[in-house]
Amino acid sequence: MLPHLLSPVSAHCVACGQVADIADGLPLCPDCLRRLLKARHSVDALCPRCLSVLSIGHPCAVCRRDPDRLVSRAFAPYRYRGTVRGLILRLKFSGDTPAAALLAPAMAEAARAAQADLLVPVPLGRRRQRERGYNQAALLAMLTGKLRGLPMEEALIRTRETKRQSGLHTILARRQNLIGAFAVRPGTDISGKRILLVDDVRTSGATALACARALREAGAADVQLLCAAIAPGAGRYFRPSAAAGRRYRRKE
Repeated sequence: MLPHLLSPVSAHCVACGQVADIADGLPLCPDCLRRLLKARHSVDALCPRCLSVLSIGHPCAVCRRDPDRLVSRAFAPYRYRGTVRGLILRLKFSGDTPAAALLAPAMAEAARAAQADLLVPVPLGRRRQRERGYNQAALLAMLTGKLRGLPMEEALIRTRETKRQSGLHTILARRQNLIGAFAVRPGTDISGKRILLVDDVRTSGATALACARALREAGAADVQLLCAAIAPGAGRYFRPSAAAGRRYRRKE
């Protein structure tokens, strides 16, 4: 699987979608490759635990919603914008799996300080898994695990279908959408294990908290979060564009 992911599969750029000369054997046009190399963000002005923008003298918004510290720490190499946003959207909605191989090396480096026994991806519902043919979070977890020398296990399942988080415009709606939506897969033993939960993007943190709660209740000793990107400003209140991701979704 890895050789296919690390090789260009067509002449289009997997970040912007344009047909272009591929740079350095990677499935990126020269402009997007240059932007990706410059996209790593500084964490100096961010919450050291969850990577939200700091409010001086106050807990950040995401940490205030996690008083029980279900997620002990978060890691992410990028902000959700520009070329990185394009890579993630095309990975999720256009079947461009090589995008995962472009994001995973920076994710593995960002999580170097994580003390983990196991990588666990955020699961998709059965319907979305069938539509996409893969779970993008599992793909990122598998690639990152190979780079870090850590096992990956799909230990979580969705207990019911939920609405798309991207279509919910308030933090409260996102949290309510995921109540009781995750559980540890029957027969899976994670007792005492330190889990590195893997997802593509962290916006409000609702998905991570819901997954972390299920993992903690099943006996996980610690849950940390690893994402490819953090959405700027999404830890408070947000109103994403209704068209977000629409042009990246595969036509039926």
